[in-house]
Amino acid sequence: MSFNSLQNIITVIRRFALVCVASLAFASIVSAEPFQEVTIGVPVPSLAEAEAWYTNFLGPDTEVIRPVPGIVEFKVAPGVWLQIFEADDAQSSGTILRFLVEEMAAAQKVRSELNIDTGEAVEIPEVVTYSEFADPSGNALGFYDLP
Repeated sequence: MSFNSLQNIITVIRRFALVCVASLAFASIVSAEPFQEVTIGVPVPSLAEAEAWYTNFLGPDTEVIRPVPGIVEFKVAPGVWLQIFEADDAQSSGTILRFLVEEMAAAQKVRSELNIDTGEAVEIPEVVTYSEFADPSGNALGFYDLP
């Protein structure tokens, strides 16, 4: 075998190895989840009032952090944070933040006892039961319960 042939074989093997390594790296990037957590920002006209309302709404066992002045965050589910912040010109974005509940009637009863109106439960048989309501700042919220 000539020296040139041996060099060509080595070049082909190196390229093949490089393609294999690149393919493995690409596969691990593609299969990795793109995000670790999600934070949903909700503007409110009064941070103090909104913090009190959401603390009442979410319950006393909800994890709360204040990462910087003017921001309050509530851990509403694993990896999901509800962030409230004061905004003078808060306008409705048309977005609705919905919470999955284990049982609609029970979730509504607990909030009703706290004087929080969570709207009328609407049932679509074998699909979903949901309700829509708003926080005191007018931000759209909802509950939903899956069969």
